[in-house]
Amino acid sequence: MASAALAALLLAGCAGPGPTPADAGRPQLDAATAARHTAAAYLAQGVSPWQPEDVDADALTADFTVAADGSGSHRSVQAAVDAVPAAAAATPGRRWVIRIRPGVYRGPLCVRDKPPLALVGAAGGRDGVVLVDQRHAGLAKPAGTPAQPCQPNLQAERHGTSGSATAVIASPDVLLAHLTIANDATGAFSRPTPLPAAAQGEGAQAVALMTLADRVQLDNLRLVSHQDTLYVRRPAPSAPARVFMRASLVEGDVDFVFGNATLVVDDSTLLSRADRLRSRSGGGGHVLAPSTPAAQPLGFLVQRSRFIAEPGLADASTSLGRAWDEGVVPGTWQAGVSPNGQALVRDSALGPHLGGWAASTARRPFTPSADTAANANRFAEFHNQPAPADAARETAPHGWATAGGGTRGGADAAPGDVHTVRNRAELLAALRPHPRPRIVQVQGRIDLATNAAGRPLGAADFQAPGFSWPAFAAAYDPATWGRRPPAGPLEDGRRASAAAQAAHVIVRVPSRTTLIGLGADATLSGGGLLLDGVRDVIVRNLHLQQAFDHFPAWDPVDNGHGEWNAEHDLLALRRASQVWIDHCTFDRLAPGTPAPAVLLGRTMQHTDGLLDITRGATHVTVSWSLLRGGDKTALIGGSDRHTDDAGRLQISFHHNLWQASRERAPRVRFGQVHLANNLYLVPDASAFGYSIGLGHQASVLSRHNAWQATGGVAPPRLVRRLGTARAFDDQGSALNGQPLTRAALLADVAEAATLAATVDWQPPAPPPLDAAAEVPARVRALAGAGRLVALPLEAR
Repeated sequence: MASAALAALLLAGCAGPGPTPADAGRPQLDAATAARHTAAAYLAQGVSPWQPEDVDADALTADFTVAADGSGSHRSVQAAVDAVPAAAAATPGRRWVIRIRPGVYRGPLCVRDKPPLALVGAAGGRDGVVLVDQRHAGLAKPAGTPAQPCQPNLQAERHGTSGSATAVIASPDVLLAHLTIANDATGAFSRPTPLPAAAQGEGAQAVALMTLADRVQLDNLRLVSHQDTLYVRRPAPSAPARVFMRASLVEGDVDFVFGNATLVVDDSTLLSRADRLRSRSGGGGHVLAPSTPAAQPLGFLVQRSRFIAEPGLADASTSLGRAWDEGVVPGTWQAGVSPNGQALVRDSALGPHLGGWAASTARRPFTPSADTAANANRFAEFHNQPAPADAARETAPHGWATAGGGTRGGADAAPGDVHTVRNRAELLAALRPHPRPRIVQVQGRIDLATNAAGRPLGAADFQAPGFSWPAFAAAYDPATWGRRPPAGPLEDGRRASAAAQAAHVIVRVPSRTTLIGLGADATLSGGGLLLDGVRDVIVRNLHLQQAFDHFPAWDPVDNGHGEWNAEHDLLALRRASQVWIDHCTFDRLAPGTPAPAVLLGRTMQHTDGLLDITRGATHVTVSWSLLRGGDKTALIGGSDRHTDDAGRLQISFHHNLWQASRERAPRVRFGQVHLANNLYLVPDASAFGYSIGLGHQASVLSRHNAWQATGGVAPPRLVRRLGTARAFDDQGSALNGQPLTRAALLADVAEAATLAATVDWQPPAPPPLDAAAEVPARVRALAGAGRLVALPLEAR
C-alpha cells in the first residue's frame, strides 16, 4: 500500500478525541480501523507471518556460559558468540544458547551470520548483566579502522550512528533476554556530573542496540542512552526486518526508538530522560522516529505500554514522535517515494510530559489533514489513557479495589509527606500514625529483623527468660504429655518469645498510604506487613521475603500426629478495605536459609502464608504479582466460624504468577473472589495439592486462567472443594495449552451438581481479558517486583 493511500486510510479511521486528551494534532483511530492494526498484522509483514515465542528464557539449557571471572566457558560475550558455528554450518532448527553471568561486560558486540541464538542474562532480572560501550556518532576514528565489528565503515573519519552501537544483531532469529545494554558515550549510564562534552555536541547519537535482521525478539531488556537508543534497521531496503520487544525499558531523550524496520513494542516502558534536556528549557525531545519505507504499510506499533519521564521535563515538552525522513534534504520529500514513518500508539498510558506529534526531520510538518500529497502523515493513537507523572501517585485501575470509592492510597500526599526509607528505623518513622495521605518509597533491602544499629537479630534476642526448645520438647513430648494442648511455664515462655519477635518484625501500615519500592531491588526481609483495620492502602513493587517465625506453636492433634504452625505472614490484611497490591514478589524463604530442625518427631515450620486476607477485609485487588513457593500461599477467610465475613472478602486476583505453590492459590471462604488471567506453574506434580480451594460459602468467578504443569497433572487436581461452597464459574481457562471445561475441573468434586455454575455478582472495572493462550508469555514477563519502573518522587 502506498504511503498516501495508507495515510488516507488512517485519516478516514480517525474519530474524535478518545480517552487521551487529544487536539487537532493527535488523531485517534476509530475502533474498526484499530482492529486492523494489531501486533499480528505488523508481524505478518515478511515472507510468512511471524509469531514471537512464548519462551521461558531462564529454563533454556546453555551451550556456552560467559563469566568475567573465568568460571564459565568464555570471559567475554563476543568470544562466546564467535564460538557458535556459522549459520551455514549449523544444524537446521537448532537454537544455540549463551548464558551470561552477572557482571559488566565492556566493548562492542556483533552477532552476524549465526544460526538461531539466545543471549540470556541473570534469571528473572535485567540489571545483573550489563553490556556497555561508549562511542558516539561524532567520535573520530582513523580511516581504515572499523567503527563497529558489524558496521566497520572503514573509510569514514567518524564512527557515525550505526558505528556507535554497543550491540548489533545482524542475524535473524535471535532472542535477547534479561540484559541491560547501554551506550555511555554521553554519560547516560554512569550519569557523571556534569555530562561529558559529547552529550551536547554534534554527533551525540549513541546507539545502545541496533537490530539489522528479521525475527529479533527482545524480552525484559533495559536499553540506555540519550539520543538514538534503539535502532531497528532493515538489512536491505526491501528486506523484511521484524522486531518484537516485550516487558522492556528503553531510556533516552531524542529519537530514542527509531529506524525503518517493523517494530512492535508490547508491555514496555519508554522513559524520557531529563539530564540533557534541562539545558533546553525543559524539553525538546522526541520518543519515536520511524523511517518506514513508502511502500511498507506498517512501521511501529506501541501497545499496552507506559510513557514516563524523569523529573525535570515540563508538561507537553516532549513529542510522541516524528518521522525520520532518512536521507531527505528539507524541501525535497516526495509522497510515495521518500520514507514516510508510520506509528500507532494504542492502549497505553501517557505521561504529562508528552505533547503531540512533531514535524519530520526534513521539516515536513505534521498536519493530520486530507492533504496527503503534501504531508501523508501516518501517525495515530487509539484508546490511550493519561498517566500521572509518578507511579507512586497511581490509583487502583481494576477489580474490587475500585469499589467503595476506589483506592487512592497516598496519591494525594503533600511533598512533606513523601518519604524515602533505607532501613527499618526510617521505615517505622515514615509509617507513624497521622491522618494525612503519605507516600513511602523503599530504596534497597531493609531487614526488619535488625536493631537500631542495624545488627541482625535472631531467636536469642527475642527468647523469654527460662525458655528453651530442648526443655519445651521434653515437657510436651506426646509420649508423656499426651495429645493435650501445651500449657504451663514453657508454653507461656514460647508465647512471650513469639510476641516479642512479632512486635519487632511485623510492621503495621496505616490508612491512606502508598508503600512503593524504587528500582529493581526494593526488599523487605525478615518480617511482614500487617494491614489491620485500615483502609485505602497501596503496596507496589516490593519484594517480601522470609517472615521467619522463630517460635512456632505445637498443635499435638494437627493432621492426627501433631504439627508445628508458624504465625507470620509476609502480608496480612485483617478488617482492611480499599487495598491494591501490585507488582510484588512474595518469597517464603530467602536464599541460603538452613533446613528446619525436627522436634517432637515433626519438621518445625517457621513460615506461614504468603498473603492472608481475613476477618472481613474487602475491596482488594492483587495484580501482576509473583507468589513463589509455600504450602499455604494465599488464604481468603480464616475460619468457617467467621460468619461476619459473609458479604465481604471481595477480592480480585489478575495477571499473577503462582509458581510452585502446593495449595491455596487461593483458598476461599465466604468471599466473592475474581480470578482472571492468572498463570499457575506446577513444576513438580508430587509436591502439588491443588490451586483453587472452594471453602465454606465461597463464590469464585474464574476467567481465562492458564496452568502449565508437568507430571501428568489432570484437570480435577486444579480445583478442590473444601466445604459447602456456593458457586464456581469458569470460562476460557487452559491446562498446558488445552482448553478446560468446568465439568473437567470439577470431575472429582463430590456433589458438584450442588455448586452453582454462575455467580450472582460481577467485579467492578474488570481488567481487559487476554486469551488463556496469551497469559503465560505476558504474565511470566511482567509479574513481580522490579518489573514496574518506579522513579524517586520529587515534589511536584
